[in-house]
Amino acid sequence: MMGQPTEREPGTGSKSGKLDRRYVTAALMLVMSLASMEQTVTSTAMPTIIGELHGLEHYSWVASLYLLAATVSMPLYGRLADALGRRRVILASIVIFCSASLAAASAHSMMQLILFRGLQGLGAGGIMPVVLTILGDIFTLEERAKIQGLFSMIWGVAALAGPALGAFLVTAFGWRSIFFVNLPFGLLGLVVLMWKYHDHEKPHSTDMDWPGLVSLALGGSALLALVSRIGPDGWSWGMAMALLALTIGSTVYFIRNEYRTANPIMPPDLMVQRLIGPSIVGSLLMGAGYLCLDTYVPLYVQGARGGGATAAAGVVTPVVLTWAISGFLSAPLLVRWGFRKVALGGSALIVIGFVGLVLGAWWGASHWALTAVLSITGLGLGPCSMSYLIAAQESVTWQQRGIITSGISFMRTMGGALGIGVLGALFNALTVQKLERFRSHGVDIARLLDPHADVRLPPEIVTDAQRIIGSGLLWVFVAMMVMAMMQVGVTLLMSEQKTDRAISRQEAMEAMAG
Repeated sequence: MMGQPTEREPGTGSKSGKLDRRYVTAALMLVMSLASMEQTVTSTAMPTIIGELHGLEHYSWVASLYLLAATVSMPLYGRLADALGRRRVILASIVIFCSASLAAASAHSMMQLILFRGLQGLGAGGIMPVVLTILGDIFTLEERAKIQGLFSMIWGVAALAGPALGAFLVTAFGWRSIFFVNLPFGLLGLVVLMWKYHDHEKPHSTDMDWPGLVSLALGGSALLALVSRIGPDGWSWGMAMALLALTIGSTVYFIRNEYRTANPIMPPDLMVQRLIGPSIVGSLLMGAGYLCLDTYVPLYVQGARGGGATAAAGVVTPVVLTWAISGFLSAPLLVRWGFRKVALGGSALIVIGFVGLVLGAWWGASHWALTAVLSITGLGLGPCSMSYLIAAQESVTWQQRGIITSGISFMRTMGGALGIGVLGALFNALTVQKLERFRSHGVDIARLLDPHADVRLPPEIVTDAQRIIGSGLLWVFVAMMVMAMMQVGVTLLMSEQKTDRAISRQEAMEAMAG
């Protein structure tokens, strides 16, 4: 396999080295949990924040700028981790994240909060990919499959705990406490990593592909902005064309630059490898499917079926649980069967879950039935996410692992954002004109999302509007099913070959040596 390092003889490592690795692993778990929980904690507190800081018209930017900053900065952090070492980059990311949390807690206007959330996103963009890169450095393949499964479970639990924690903090201590709670745990992780984690020095280039980074950030930002408001009541024709031109121009320049530069941010020779290329595209499709599920299934439960927020959360929450559990349980299979077979099995489960979602929406299945079929999708997400990540990591050397890991994270997030935008435009195209007649008679269809407001609307209007929303979302679910089928096709392109590289225990211990 291209670019593989020379294997070393396995070793046991020192007792102190093993102890250090436990400390570092615990610190990485703590830091990753904070990053995964941050978004859900904040979303719970947003109504209270709006009540104090006002600025309802800027509501969406609090989450959007955080996600945008985290997404476009991931490739930069991955390249820096390869060029400067993991230690410097992960420590800098934690410092940025915690400093921005402190600043967000002191915000006195929505614009200040949006700015500080963007800075938080810049810190978060370095945490997840570099944490996963470090795990790729300090664990053998067999160990890493298990530890990635454990991290997947912790990520899921942290994401689920976010809303409950956010509600408790807002009620007990006020909304500013949701940002203060990050500080002690983030600082603890920072101190442990400074004390116990040191890079194993290897030769690597410090040349940065700044033109590639800038063009990727510009193109990604323009594309995310474009898809966030396409369709009726979205961008004007001129603005949409300008964003489209910026997206295409930046993408063309980025591709040309990657072939010409000595140290590209996404090396083309790696992207075409039979384990890396399908893993990256599969991650994009998987991210699109999951985030569309998380966005549009609650809308279906509330807007088309008359359920409340609790019912909507009850349908999608098990997806995160089964994702976390399946990632943990599939770890032994990854080593035994190889990346391709495990990823194919997971992709097939995602298709089955989305087929069940389409049939359930078509037949008007109960909430329990929807929960069951979507839980099958969660069972597929764990094996897929783990297979794509570790397959790509195992295909490269230490000097390229940061680039590949950040590329996987970047494409998964971009896929989610693009999927939400494109399918949102599809939904709007199918429903806006049909719902316009309700608005012309002074009926606010948004009240359908409030179960307590339905009783004040004429029953025939409620039934008709729910039918229109459900019909539009049915086609959204069909599109999600097609994306899942495309993911199966992409996964079939993965090489059957198992990795011929195994990081020895001795090499893993040396990665911890100071």
